[in-house]
Amino acid sequence: MIDQGPEEVQTNYRAEETAGYCSICNKIVPRKADASCSEGEHEASRISGLVPLDAEGKIPFQLPKFNWGAALMPPVWGPIHGALSGAIVLPIIIFARNIFQNALALPDEATLVLRIIVWAITVSILLGTIYFMYFYGKRGYGLAWSKSAISKQPEVTQEMFDDFLKRERLWTALSVVLFVGFIVLLINFWL
Repeated sequence: MIDQGPEEVQTNYRAEETAGYCSICNKIVPRKADASCSEGEHEASRISGLVPLDAEGKIPFQLPKFNWGAALMPPVWGPIHGALSGAIVLPIIIFARNIFQNALALPDEATLVLRIIVWAITVSILLGTIYFMYFYGKRGYGLAWSKSAISKQPEVTQEMFDDFLKRERLWTALSVVLFVGFIVLLINFWL
């Protein structure tokens, strides 16, 4: 039995013969004998999935560093992958668009202080949205791993891992199409 937070998984491996996704390190890491993270000293509850180490004691595969599907369309990708906070991005983008239009349409008699405040808010919302999208891209594979069935299997094989990556690549393709469509709509409504 290996502790994975609220669950224990029955396996034929000792904890130190396995690896799993560490939600703090944001990568697949080897486990110590107590099933905790060997790289960042994080507790076992932060590690999900059981990946047997290869004959040399190395991790046989690793998650990609950036998930473009998660980055481009967090409002769609997030809730479907169990990360409901991704849904916040869409209202923020719509709000940012409205504020940007208002910033451009300030009357000539608006004071310099008012202009600075409105533009500071506009730029802050834009930068916050970009950071939020970057965060989802950076953590996307880990979020998907933690919420998928792969993280609860008694052993994650190369085939299971490849299927997981294939699904995420399909999500990336869908997100690119949705993102381009969203940009086209935004431009049409803007003009």
